[in-house]
Amino acid sequence: MIIYRARENHLYYPSDMERRKPSSSRHLSDARDSFEKDFGRIVHSAAFRRLQSKTQVIGSVAGDFHRTRLTHSMEAAQIARGIVIHLNAHHPLFNQENALDVSLIEAAALAHDLGHPPFGHRGEEALHECMRDYGGFEGNAHTFRILTRLEGEEEFGLNLTRALLLAVMKYPIVLDEAVNEDQYRATGKILPPKASVFACDRQVFAWVCSSFTKEETRHFLATTDHPDRHRQTKHKTLECSIIELADDIAYGTHDAEDAVHLGFIQLEQLKECIRPFARSEEYQELREAWNVLNPLHQGHNHLRYKLKKVITALISTFITHIQVELNEGSFHSPRLKYRVYLPPELQTLLEQLKQLVSDRVIDAQRVQTISWKGAYVIKQLFQAFMNEERLLTEHDRYQFRLASTDEQRARIVCDYIAGMTDSFALRMYDRLYGQSRSFFDI
Repeated sequence: MIIYRARENHLYYPSDMERRKPSSSRHLSDARDSFEKDFGRIVHSAAFRRLQSKTQVIGSVAGDFHRTRLTHSMEAAQIARGIVIHLNAHHPLFNQENALDVSLIEAAALAHDLGHPPFGHRGEEALHECMRDYGGFEGNAHTFRILTRLEGEEEFGLNLTRALLLAVMKYPIVLDEAVNEDQYRATGKILPPKASVFACDRQVFAWVCSSFTKEETRHFLATTDHPDRHRQTKHKTLECSIIELADDIAYGTHDAEDAVHLGFIQLEQLKECIRPFARSEEYQELREAWNVLNPLHQGHNHLRYKLKKVITALISTFITHIQVELNEGSFHSPRLKYRVYLPPELQTLLEQLKQLVSDRVIDAQRVQTISWKGAYVIKQLFQAFMNEERLLTEHDRYQFRLASTDEQRARIVCDYIAGMTDSFALRMYDRLYGQSRSFFDI
């Protein structure tokens, strides 16, 4: 599908399309604009392909039908695309000369989970615990590191536009600055703060923010401080707010759909979430979804088809009722002028769906046993690689020997482990600690 673009789009400035390494030439036969090129670089990256074997909510040991991190990213991108098309067609702020860019937002949505390590959030927590004294670990910050350093050219990464990097920066703060040690003591758990940058990538972060005025920078980097909790960011760009909402919608609907088919969530529990909209005049699609869902039971002959219609109605309702808010302040950049949000009753519904997935799936014993094993595998691999550099790949071994500090060496090991798929990490563990006897199993 070709999306019409005006000759000049006032919603994006030249600074939004800048790259750290300017392009030396432009082929006349290349009809793609800057954001289309970003899209291509992400889709063709190795990190994007590896998402096919990384856990979304349920690990690959449960089968091969449910969502993986790759299919989740693709569905989040499709929902983000739907939001953009709807806003461009129906919202007075956006028109042909002032339109949200579909390629930019879809590309950023595809990239938003690239930094997640194997074994989902338990894997993330395990790596952060390993890296506690070496700069920490967080999936969003690792996404930024992949895009700007680890993929593509070593110094510039994929050399993406500033607007794309801003769109994936969900928590604009350096991880070290977000850490509050009191939270570790209060909770007894070494959970990572939400952050989009590691301290070692601070220079690139400064370049991304350099197009903002001083007032815009203060707004973008503003945080909320708590005495016994990690520091939390308060703002993000317009495009990032769209992607965050699309991500939440995909999680609360598609992952709930998988959970019903796998028996983690019962239909009655899903019905309880949608029941308040059974007589809704404002949300007609939800009323119709209730009429489809209400007579369903677990053994229904057409359960899969009928449930898909309910999920589609939920997603459509969320997309078509998204609202746009003007942020307080005098901002020059359109990236910071606006944000999107859901009406309170729909936001409540989405939170209920997400909580249902969290309570019934993520916290389920079957899922937690696999997650615990994954965290254990990551900790053992980290210890092994730190103690014996010859276990690393030839390239990483070379970088490890060049490193001058333990923090640099630990980051090299962390990068290697975070890039593994679930299956590769398990094979590596079996080779080091288990019964693997094959020379060619990794």
